[in-house]
Order: sequence, then C-alpha cells, then structure tokens
Amino acid sequence: MQNFTTYDICLCSFLLTQKEISLVEIKEITSQKFIFVLSEPSLCEKLSKDYLNNAQAPARELFSNREMLISEIKFRNGEKYGKQQ
Repeated sequence: MQNFTTYDICLCSFLLTQKEISLVEIKEITSQKFIFVLSEPSLCEKLSKDYLNNAQAPARELFSNREMLISEIKFRNGEKYGKQQ
C-alpha cells in the first residue's frame, strides 16, 4: 500500500486534522530534515491542493498537531544522540 509523503510540517499538521488520516511514520533524512508519511494518499493529495488554496482547519487542532510532530522529532533526536529530555 502506498502512502502520502511530505517534507512540510504545516501541511502534515493540516492533513492530520482529518480523522481519516493518520501518521504512519517520520523518516529522518538529516538531523534537520524529515519526511512525514501519512495514510490515505488519495485523500491527502486532494486536501493538499485545498491547503494550497487557503483551506481552513480548526486552529487549536492545527497547532496541537504541529506541536505533537515537533515533540516526536525532538524525542527521536534526543534518543538517537543520547540527550535527556
């Protein structure tokens, strides 16, 4: 099964406001660059076009998703480099 991928944390946060879409994994490209892998590629494709055309999402959910993604990245980096959070 194929998944949808993006480098854009804001787009990923927007897509995760949809209940049908879930985060599959975060792949590290470099210590500063990540790929977000999401389920439901056809829905993600459609919604990413909506996003580029100023689609709206609940601000609280949008920022909550973004913070969750940032926390996940920090946790992975801390674990990888032996840092205590």
